[in-house]
Amino acid sequence: MESLAREILQKTGMSVVVVTMPELGPAEEINLYATGLYQAWGIGKKGEDKGVLILLAVKERQIRIETGYGVEGDLTDGIVGLILDRYVVPHLKAGKTGKALYNAMYSCGVVVAGKAGVTLTGVDVPYRSPSQPGNQGLNVFALIFIVVAAILLLGTRTGREILPWILLMLVTNSGGRGGGGGFGGGFGGFGGGMSGGGGAGRSF
Repeated sequence: MESLAREILQKTGMSVVVVTMPELGPAEEINLYATGLYQAWGIGKKGEDKGVLILLAVKERQIRIETGYGVEGDLTDGIVGLILDRYVVPHLKAGKTGKALYNAMYSCGVVVAGKAGVTLTGVDVPYRSPSQPGNQGLNVFALIFIVVAAILLLGTRTGREILPWILLMLVTNSGGRGGGGGFGGGFGGFGGGMSGGGGAGRSF
């Protein structure tokens, strides 16, 4: 998904970040958690607010796609709900987490790309060579991203609460497999973007 996130960013200016959490914690609502996380990370460029956060809560069996102000006109709540119902939730129910998250990212990208008059290839090139899952560690771009994200997260209460989880998941799941915990996509896409709580969520 890393190269797909790069392609979407390069062609549309929209940053997409995928986060999987083992659990949200007691009394946490995924929509409020997603909005808080989006604001803490500042996904998308400040003033443009073209960002998407895809948040999967594993224990709660919930998924949320949070949209920034800059893409709410293209990715309306209805369209996001349709994406989840048709292309994401069925795969989550079947245990195909990686496919579900890829479809969520790709579908959001296709909608925005279509409005911009560009086409996404979705091909995993040229930033890394194909390899077997689990045999690939964090690359230099990921390391830079981690440092920047950590600095941003430490500046907010929500960020400080989730940072230990994210660092733990990165260490234990850096191979990029779906279904565990961690994050993917969105390199270079943290610049103070804002979300007003737009998007949709589903249980599975």
